[in-house]
Amino acid sequence: MEKIKRVSSIAVTIGLLLLGALVLCTGIGVADSAKEETTAADIQELVEALDEDAHDLVNVSKAIHDNTEKIADDEDLDDALRDKAEAVHVASHDLWQIAGQIQVHVEEFEDLAKDPEANRAEIEDALAEVVEHLEEYYAVLEAKHDLMHQVLFTTPDSHMEYADAMHDAFHEAEAIVEHFTEQAQELSEVIGVAIPKSAIKPVEVPEQYIRMYDEQGEPLVLSAEEVAIEAHGHLCVCGATAFRVTQVAISELWGEEIPTKGELEVTYQHPGKGHKEVFEYLLGSENVTYVKTGDPKHLTLGDNYVYTFVRKDNGATVEMQMKEGVIPEGFFDLRYEVKGFLKGWHEEQPTEAEKAAFKQKFDEAVNNILSMEASEIFEVGR
Repeated sequence: MEKIKRVSSIAVTIGLLLLGALVLCTGIGVADSAKEETTAADIQELVEALDEDAHDLVNVSKAIHDNTEKIADDEDLDDALRDKAEAVHVASHDLWQIAGQIQVHVEEFEDLAKDPEANRAEIEDALAEVVEHLEEYYAVLEAKHDLMHQVLFTTPDSHMEYADAMHDAFHEAEAIVEHFTEQAQELSEVIGVAIPKSAIKPVEVPEQYIRMYDEQGEPLVLSAEEVAIEAHGHLCVCGATAFRVTQVAISELWGEEIPTKGELEVTYQHPGKGHKEVFEYLLGSENVTYVKTGDPKHLTLGDNYVYTFVRKDNGATVEMQMKEGVIPEGFFDLRYEVKGFLKGWHEEQPTEAEKAAFKQKFDEAVNNILSMEASEIFEVGR
């Protein structure tokens, strides 16, 4: 009898071990399957993002091409301006061609990504080609960056819509290339292939947000970078300042409450388009007033970085001025030397060292405006 019990006990134990093994194996299979499904979904999402970027890059290249043509081909315009527009226009042919080549490679991904394991080598080659083309594209943009701004600053009002469209497309192309590069590297990591690290280094922008309701009562969460690009074409010192000072004004006048677009007015003294366009995007053009103060060629904090906001429903007011130290020392002098030449304020061409120093201080100013505490950026009074 005892022997039978021992045999039964052993049988039960073996059965439990087998059942446990079966459950374990099944669990591993489920986990592996879920992992495979996640990876496939990630790959599909990244391929779709690359496809969208590729189409956008073709479109902005065409926008640069078409709008520079409107300026270059108009015989009523100054010959020097037309020559500069023609040089950017010729470069846009290269941009358009490179963007088309990138789009062809991305279309290859759509089929290759259906079986990434089997097509690993082809995907690796195609991704490497894309990174190389992106660097070529970026090099063309960089080479024509100053010339593009010369066209923008010297185009008469009669053709300013084309110059503005060219300028916006140019900076949008830069942003697309940076995003495209990040997505391509991420896809290579998900698939498990090694591609050359791109020389294109996206600028990290600190995140800042404004919350408000639109006119229909729908909640909005607006980021500084997205607003600047949507309103002005790119993130600059002006756009970052206009965004951040509005954010602080809302906090001062509403506290923890959330305003509705159209309830806040601003009077400002900076001549830059970035201020105007970001303020109008956030507040509505009817609520934005510019007062000319000082010399636009030689900006100062006291003359040009002063703001008055009014809450329209109760008349509450807040005044702000940017503090010393937010914008790096020497920024305004370099602005005059570099941008002043492009705007025709003087005839002495800036050196490469001056242009590099201006870009460094420009990026530092944007970073300070978006990363420092509000109390470090603005003097606030009522």
